[in-house]
Amino acid sequence: MELPALPAYVTTALVVATVVICYRFVVSPAVRALSFRPTAARATLATAVPSALLAFLPAPDPGPFRWFVVFVIALLTWQGTTSDYDVTQAIGPQRRAKAVLLLLGLACCFWTPALLPWLAVYCGRLHGWKHHAMMPLRLLKAYLTWFVVATVLSTSGPATGLVVTLGCVSLSHYVKPAWSKARLGPRPWSWAWHNRTHYLTASAYSWGWARFLRPETVIGFLRRARSADRPFNILTVLVETAGLIAFHDRRLLVAVLVATAVFNLAVVLASGIFFWENICTNVALALTTALLPGPEYAAAFGWQAIVIALPVFILSTADLLWQPWHLGWWDSPFTARVSWQVDTVSGAVLGLYNNFMCPYEREFGRVLGYFLTSEPILHGHLGIVWDRELRDRLVHAAGDPDELRHLKQTYGQVQADDIQAREHIAFLAMMFTRLNAGTPKGPLPRRLRRLKAPGGQLYQWGDLPPYRGEEPVRRITIRYQERCYRPDTGGFALLADHVVQEIHLPALTTNHGSPACAKSSSTAEPTSESS
Repeated sequence: MELPALPAYVTTALVVATVVICYRFVVSPAVRALSFRPTAARATLATAVPSALLAFLPAPDPGPFRWFVVFVIALLTWQGTTSDYDVTQAIGPQRRAKAVLLLLGLACCFWTPALLPWLAVYCGRLHGWKHHAMMPLRLLKAYLTWFVVATVLSTSGPATGLVVTLGCVSLSHYVKPAWSKARLGPRPWSWAWHNRTHYLTASAYSWGWARFLRPETVIGFLRRARSADRPFNILTVLVETAGLIAFHDRRLLVAVLVATAVFNLAVVLASGIFFWENICTNVALALTTALLPGPEYAAAFGWQAIVIALPVFILSTADLLWQPWHLGWWDSPFTARVSWQVDTVSGAVLGLYNNFMCPYEREFGRVLGYFLTSEPILHGHLGIVWDRELRDRLVHAAGDPDELRHLKQTYGQVQADDIQAREHIAFLAMMFTRLNAGTPKGPLPRRLRRLKAPGGQLYQWGDLPPYRGEEPVRRITIRYQERCYRPDTGGFALLADHVVQEIHLPALTTNHGSPACAKSSSTAEPTSESS
């Protein structure tokens, strides 16, 4: 079916509308179903059906975006193939899944429908559907959808609809957080005016980011940074909302994409939250957009393009297309977290940090472990709260144990769960028993570990030197700790530190068989793919 001759902006709008509808109701459910139970037969069938339908139709020309998609596929394939094994599960299927992902990644470069099984393997077998990879994955899903739609509709000419669609997918992950921040206080500008963003850096330091720096260095930085809270907050909101007008001009779209990458670099420096996938993807998207032939892609820009993009932003913000995270909160200087340490056979006591716990580095870098303690929990990751009054009371309670105890009893929630605790203990016991017995931690040999893709939560430091797997472990100790940055004195205080669990591992023997432990962990459940 070929579209009739229509004005360029009308054709672009029709293509964008068809793509987002098919994304939401066809491609996304297909990826979700395949990811839930990825098998070779289902993946083959999923690729064969669209391939047979499209085999006799001319493929659309994505222009420079062909190389952008290849880059994103290569980026995520690198992450998926170099991530560590879950050693509590059979290694063979995981090794095969990584090999299949690599082969499918190569196939995607030549035949776009191969993206469907690639997405199924990455999101399902390799648990790749995580917060930091969501945006580039959604871009690949949008590209796959556009390819099928453009082939069926036999659209000719430049892929202006693809430009608008990919731009909307990327920038919606910033527009929605701006909307969330606008809803935090009584006025839309309350967050920008009243959030104390330097508390985020203080909490990240308490949590384990950049602990190689001396406390005096960090305290000096925080004292200087607090005067920049409002300018930084206002700049953050401007960057996040700039997507609403980004399609007015090609140069503006490029500038906004670059600004989001710079913003994410500032986030990693301030908090240790590393959206490296988003940074690389948006820089590549900006470069691709800058290289577009100007006159041919004129219909992708202008006030008409803004009108086309606006409904996509509204629907994605309302979670009716895809669901970007809200990312709106108040920063506080108080943190309570669960941490892990190990005693090795030589007697060394070392910190067990989240980078060693890959492929669950994100879980171990965030709030995992609250189910092990009966302490009331006041906040989310890095001390974040959603009530400005609670934030203010935490600031004032920094030096008052009685007030802090009252806040915990009033606002806190006990998250203790015996079932999750038993599963977690069984997971750690099985993991380190198998590592002690010589099970490989990841697909890369030790000398090539530097080639492994980086993680997204950089909390790799603490009170103890890091454990890197140099020798077997005989005991795992899990601790609950409360820390607070005191703005009045400019210091860090350890308010609580006690053991919640000790796991003693069996003595190392020459028997390398599987230990008689539980089969799974609460951190190792299948990852579900959503829109």
